[in-house]
Amino acid sequence: MMKVLILLVVLICSAIVGRGQVASVNSIMKEVKKSYHAGEYEATLIKLEQAQKIARKITPAILYWRILAQKALLPGVKDPAFYTNMKKFEELEMLRENCNFYLKSYGKLPALSEQRNKVYEVQRSLKGYPVAKVEFDEIMHLKNAVKSNH
Repeated sequence: MMKVLILLVVLICSAIVGRGQVASVNSIMKEVKKSYHAGEYEATLIKLEQAQKIARKITPAILYWRILAQKALLPGVKDPAFYTNMKKFEELEMLRENCNFYLKSYGKLPALSEQRNKVYEVQRSLKGYPVAKVEFDEIMHLKNAVKSNH
């Protein structure tokens, strides 16, 4: 009898904690949308990390907003700021990976068709960027050499 009572208490406590986590993630996701629409993309990414830690997993919504914020922070392919350091290429690679993961994992869900289309647009917009690290490195060195000659 005592074991059943303990099990019941544990189940009730875990249900309460689970609901609290969902409410907390939902609250953070509201903040994510506000900061994204306000153009605060770094803050958006920080809030998404918080939401992911609380949820203990990546959700379609978290990944979707992460992709949008990463794309917003990515300088244009012709922008010299893109070729300032290798970190920019690593950010590009992460964005590509996130797009691929989103489309493979959630792309066929009818409820997410609008988000899928936006992620697909982001993925297509990355086609002009360097694909290989070597290519990026060469362009970065060429741009730096041109700068130093002026």
